[in-house]
Amino acid sequence: MTLTEADIAAIRAAIEEDAAAVRRADWDAVVRMFTADAIRFPPHQAPIRGQAAMRAWLGTFPPIQQFAITADEIVGCDDVAFVRGRYALTAAAPGSGPVTDRGNYMGLLRKQPDNSWLWTTDMISSELPAAQ
Repeated sequence: MTLTEADIAAIRAAIEEDAAAVRRADWDAVVRMFTADAIRFPPHQAPIRGQAAMRAWLGTFPPIQQFAITADEIVGCDDVAFVRGRYALTAAAPGSGPVTDRGNYMGLLRKQPDNSWLWTTDMISSELPAAQ
């Protein structure tokens, strides 16, 4: 069975909740948007496995000044959804100028028993070259 309109709306709400938590640098809230065994594939880095590793990784981020994310495609069936979209962010560590990044992402979400949707896997692909 394909995703219902209610499922798609709930997924879009979860993506916005995740983005709002990133903008607040509320890393504990971000981690709660992922399953316990989630895997994240950040650009130019090894995969991050599990909530504890993800929390540690997020804790290294400089303060986020701006963050935007779109969901350009949401498809799925039953309790699994694939999402593909774009992101842009600007961050700046104290005493340094802002750093911007933009790119694409794709991920899988799984519907939970309480009807919420959590990320199980996501991959982030920066459009910018790796820092040297």
